[in-house]
Amino acid sequence: MFKRKTAIVLGAIAALGLSACAPAGGNGGGAAEGSSYTIKFGNVISAGDTQNQAYDYFAELVNERSDGRITVEVYPDSQLGGEREMVEAVQAGNLEMTAPSVGVLANFDDSLQVFDFPFIFEDAETAYKVLDSEIGDEMLSGIEESGLTALGWGENGFRNLAMTTDTVVEPADIKGKKLRTMQVPMHIAYWESMGAAPTPMAFPEVFTALQQGVVDGVENPFELLYSAKFTEPASKLTELRWIYDPEVILISKSFLEGLPKEDQEIITTAADDMIVKLRELKAGINDEVRTKIEEAGGSVADVSPAQRKAWVEATVPFYEQNASKVDTEKLKAILEAAGNTTFLDAIK
Repeated sequence: MFKRKTAIVLGAIAALGLSACAPAGGNGGGAAEGSSYTIKFGNVISAGDTQNQAYDYFAELVNERSDGRITVEVYPDSQLGGEREMVEAVQAGNLEMTAPSVGVLANFDDSLQVFDFPFIFEDAETAYKVLDSEIGDEMLSGIEESGLTALGWGENGFRNLAMTTDTVVEPADIKGKKLRTMQVPMHIAYWESMGAAPTPMAFPEVFTALQQGVVDGVENPFELLYSAKFTEPASKLTELRWIYDPEVILISKSFLEGLPKEDQEIITTAADDMIVKLRELKAGINDEVRTKIEEAGGSVADVSPAQRKAWVEATVPFYEQNASKVDTEKLKAILEAAGNTTFLDAIK
């Protein structure tokens, strides 16, 4: 179902001192046919979330298809570091696999910043159509010189708001609010353009920052907001769906190429099946988690069509001012593929 894809060149980054199990010689130096070895797969997502359910499924498939020779150890909850750290470690050959947000990867390659623009996709089906198309393949090409290989598009989902005091439904409601964001330039620039005070910080620091009032809110998919317990201090949520957040399933290029062809095939086809599984798991998870949030005492506000239109209209100047800062032709291609004429017209 999925074409194997490779990621954008990410530029040279320093190696981290993360230990990893690698076949025959370490750091992807090569494995003899039929040998046994371990793959470490680190991520920042909470254990039990749909991503980690899919990653565990990947581990099962690899183990089964290799007759137990290949073990995949999944490390959730930032056990091996933040997303940026793990990307650097995979590139250096100190970690075999990770699955960062495309927003984090955009820090290393500007061409991926096109996915950091708000309100591109109306629903997941549209996002899948674009990601699985030729433009999606192109966005994941050119990795061979970077030390990273992409096995395909993962998924974090649509990002929503969770605030500690005031519910946000209108664009004016966010003005002056200290909002935790990722260290993603376009995300920061967008919330600044909306009058908020974006506050980048590492994921493990967010819960305490919400508790202590360092920030007034956070934006993330409902599932991650709930599993990370952010909805305890930030119980006033809004299903804004301001941006769709794809992830990229990455593996060390040197590690993968050092494996026998049979093992490469086991890993890459298992990744294809994992992506299918992840999309199945994601379907309906938003409504399921939303119910849990409300049952736990949180409130979830919907954005009416008129309010969403107000958000989109308020976002047009951001596109006009920032489209030229990224690969504008790729941004146009993605907007066109998504059928998003509002922003396409704004930057033509």
